Amino acid sequence: MLVVHRTGFIRSGVLSLIAKSMQFVVCGETDEAPLARELFRRHNPPVVLVGLRLYGADGIQLIKEFRSLNPAASILALSEHADAFSAQRVFRAGARAYLSVEDAPELLRALEEISTGHPYVGASVLPLILGNFAAGTKNSRSSDIHSLSDRELEIFSFIGRGVSVSELATELHVSVKTIETHQMRMKEKLALHSAAELRQKAREWLAKSVVNRIREDPESELRKRSRFALLPKAAFAGSSDKDAL
Repeated sequence: MLVVHRTGFIRSGVLSLIAKSMQFVVCGETDEAPLARELFRRHNPPVVLVGLRLYGADGIQLIKEFRSLNPAASILALSEHADAFSAQRVFRAGARAYLSVEDAPELLRALEEISTGHPYVGASVLPLILGNFAAGTKNSRSSDIHSLSDRELEIFSFIGRGVSVSELATELHVSVKTIETHQMRMKEKLALHSAAELRQKAREWLAKSVVNRIREDPESELRKRSRFALLPKAAFAGSSDKDAL
């Protein structure tokens, strides 16, 4: 099994849980997409855990690459937040499971399910998915956002957080020109006329996403901070300050 996640203490917790399982053995772990590709080609692991934000690439894009290299690979996406929209894109990319860090106690069960060919959704995100399904086409709030590609959505979310073009280019390891090209395409898809309108749209979308999570579960933020506290203390042994975000 291969573990790919940007946050050091989360990787440590995952590795500790897997070490207690008799079913899974870790062949490699990293926070960098280029090394993850190398490890995947070298070991061809049947099961992979992937975070959605990585150094050097977008996690969803990496899922697509892994599935292209080995369509039989069972991939679990581990997100920092419970988000129905991200879950939809993860499954469309080829993952078989989606969990947030709130769902840490479910990790081994999810790995067992996907290793036998069954999909799995964490308890924190399932109500959000069902809520979106129940709303159907009546809720067109984010229908235009669905026209964005996975890469564009990643950049869109960064813009909503106030990240500048130069900071984005550094974060994603691309040129400023590439970010500007993505911005231009997003403005076309969303029928916006300026960078200011794009920033405002991104801020509004990000704010609504947070509000919807809180409405579904007002205690979600508290649980998100405490779930990994349920893991044994040894789960975090060996992590260092430079690993944590």
